Amino acid sequence: MKVVLAFDSFKGSLTAEKAVEAAAMGVKDALPTAETVCLPMSDGGEGTTETLVRYTGAEWTTCKVHNPLMRPLVSRYAIGTNRRVAIMEMAAAAGLTLLQAKEQNPMKTTTFGVGEMLLHAVRAGVQHILIGIGGSATSDGGTGMLAALGAKFYINNCVIECPKGGDLIHLTSVDLSSLDAFHNVQIEVLCDVSNPLFGFNGAAYVYAPQKGASSEEVKLLDSGLRNLARLCKADPSIPGSGAAGGLGYAFCLLGAQLRKGVDVVLETAGLATHLHDADLVITGEGKIDSQTLNNKLPFGVMSMARTYNIPTIALAGCVANQDLLMSAGFHNVVGINPSDSPLSEAMKPEIAAHRLRKTAKEVVKEMLLNDKHQAK
Repeated sequence: MKVVLAFDSFKGSLTAEKAVEAAAMGVKDALPTAETVCLPMSDGGEGTTETLVRYTGAEWTTCKVHNPLMRPLVSRYAIGTNRRVAIMEMAAAAGLTLLQAKEQNPMKTTTFGVGEMLLHAVRAGVQHILIGIGGSATSDGGTGMLAALGAKFYINNCVIECPKGGDLIHLTSVDLSSLDAFHNVQIEVLCDVSNPLFGFNGAAYVYAPQKGASSEEVKLLDSGLRNLARLCKADPSIPGSGAAGGLGYAFCLLGAQLRKGVDVVLETAGLATHLHDADLVITGEGKIDSQTLNNKLPFGVMSMARTYNIPTIALAGCVANQDLLMSAGFHNVVGINPSDSPLSEAMKPEIAAHRLRKTAKEVVKEMLLNDKHQAK
């Protein structure tokens, strides 16, 4: 029996690599002779750079940038062996995890450090940039990044050197003429969502509350993003424009290509090759629900496995909308935690690894048992 294990991280608990290791041990517990293929993955969110570095052999480098509150930060990204391709993620400069909970407020945060990271790469001779844009602390429409690259944002006649989310509603004019040089740089943006820039399915309403915004601030941020689109006149409905608080929209202004992060990761990891002769695929991440069907890794893995008629089981710390997920094509979707398990307990890495191993063992044993019944 050949089992392909393709997991994203269990955020705050297990890295993708640790999740794959635990699931592989569970498969071996159920069937010691099983062949396991371990593929730690991501979908454009945090951990994307590590995933792509693992499969490409790119090398890490560091640069000095500013975090979402403009405090100095040493960030890192990777450069390919040919020195012409950079792999990075916005969360390394403007991620939510860079701030304490009490500091999180997208009215006051900026993507300026993302622009600094891009500049560092281009000055090093990079001509092609792959950047994952999940996990942001921001809702500034990418204006901070653009300002770091030379764009000018005005409130009346005053230049806003480092625009933040709360500034967007007050902007009166924009000068993007200094960005022309970046049109010669190929940029591929890896998105893990497909939201438009504004509206009830846009960057502010869907994601700003997770970043510390109040209901009133969400309305102001959404109005600000609308104002930005009015001033810049690029299409705000492009899928992914609302990713990372509108950073996807700013990348469109740079002429970047927005891609599904999961597609790039699956392609780089060679999942299609590993699926040949596979009998079962097990995937998963920390939470699986209806949002999983919106370009998340488990759905991407299942969709590819389905083209080879290989059943896919998804495991997660938290599961919702199970019927919807199974109707979408999953063979089964299973939560690893008991229903009465406290979250603080479930998030402990050693407990999560043990439960993931145990659940993987159980689902494989159930598959083997069903195969025996069918054989009779």
